Amino acid sequence: MADNWPIPAGLSKEGKEAAEVIRTLLVEKGLTDHGGGGQFYTPQQWRDREEEYGLGSQLIITHDGGDHAAAFNPDYGDYALMEELRLRLDRANIYPEQCTSWYTAIYTR
Repeated sequence: MADNWPIPAGLSKEGKEAAEVIRTLLVEKGLTDHGGGGQFYTPQQWRDREEEYGLGSQLIITHDGGDHAAAFNPDYGDYALMEELRLRLDRANIYPEQCTSWYTAIYTR
């Protein structure tokens, strides 16, 4: 369900658009179970956590657990899903960059 993936307030226009693109893909593919380890963060929320990477991004998504991880982490081997997400984000002039095995930052081109 889409309400498993609330879009946080305080995102830039590009960050909000990225979250909507990602959430739409997850809903369409039935990958909304976040496994307790998946959510969207604003760059400020990420700074508040004192994280090191992705601080200049528009959006951060964690994917440690849950069925959505395959859309972000190549270790899951679902390259077609990762490419579909990349192409959808590309249409919005944004792109994902995996920072670690458990989170990805979304940047503007």
